[in-house]
Amino acid sequence: MDGTGWVGIGLGVAGVVILAWTALTRTPASQARPDPARSASASGPEASPAGERGSPRSFEAGEGGAPWTFEAYRAGWREVHSLGEGVQPGGRLAAGYLRLPHAVGVPLARAGVDPDLVTLAALWVALVAGWTATLGPGWAAAAGALTLVAGVADSVDGAVAVMQGRASAFGFVWDSTADRLADLALIAGPVVLVATEADPGWGAAALAAGAAAAGLLLLLEYVRARAQAGQVAAAWSLATAGERPTRVIVLGLAGLAVGGAQLAGDGPAAAAIDLGYPLALATLAVLEAAGCVQLLVAVRHAGSRLR
Repeated sequence: MDGTGWVGIGLGVAGVVILAWTALTRTPASQARPDPARSASASGPEASPAGERGSPRSFEAGEGGAPWTFEAYRAGWREVHSLGEGVQPGGRLAAGYLRLPHAVGVPLARAGVDPDLVTLAALWVALVAGWTATLGPGWAAAAGALTLVAGVADSVDGAVAVMQGRASAFGFVWDSTADRLADLALIAGPVVLVATEADPGWGAAALAAGAAAAGLLLLLEYVRARAQAGQVAAAWSLATAGERPTRVIVLGLAGLAVGGAQLAGDGPAAAAIDLGYPLALATLAVLEAAGCVQLLVAVRHAGSRLR
């Protein structure tokens, strides 16, 4: 058995462990309901706009003690991101998207599932997506679909945290850490696929584009974190071109396109492997670079004196 097979076995065992851990550590629903005195963290397609939980803040469950309603969740999401009336990162699309993590999160919140374990499960899905991409061209569509699932899963942990009223310093840091690991896994899988299956020249192109995309996404998140530390309001509300939802969508659709090309025969399949992922990764690098510029301009215009 080669290394890819052992990685698959390891991911399978990890998945079983996560399920067992989740089942054994659930908090009864009666104890998981939000307490107005407690703080919560939230996530939507952008928690900062990058798709992470917001920082711990106070949160009222809503009038009448209805913590599972979409209205209560949306109010909590806006509160943790310090969003004023009429301010909505990502516009109507993001506002509508919030219904998806809420719908998935409600049964998990009612069951008392720990949001930190939801974060771990989302990371696991991303790792499986990256591993699946390395299995060969025929698996690209599955990798693309799993990439999109991982993007949705990343939004659910914050929804569960809001509805349960749970928050911790560990959860705040853990969510960001897991997202960065997931980002790197989603990039690494396609790079390995192209490097092993495509012509050497395209493998080198994919490696260069992947390295640029990985480096710039980390730079983008660092710039945002520093801006948030400097109390720049735009760092929480500005949805740039290179945010995590964009990265997930580009890589997910690229995987589906490469996988779909397999149905058209060897010629289109080979061209898709050579061109598809390298172009997708190069596109991500450009969008992330644009995002860094957008954030830096916003910080400049904010006129903050903090260094």
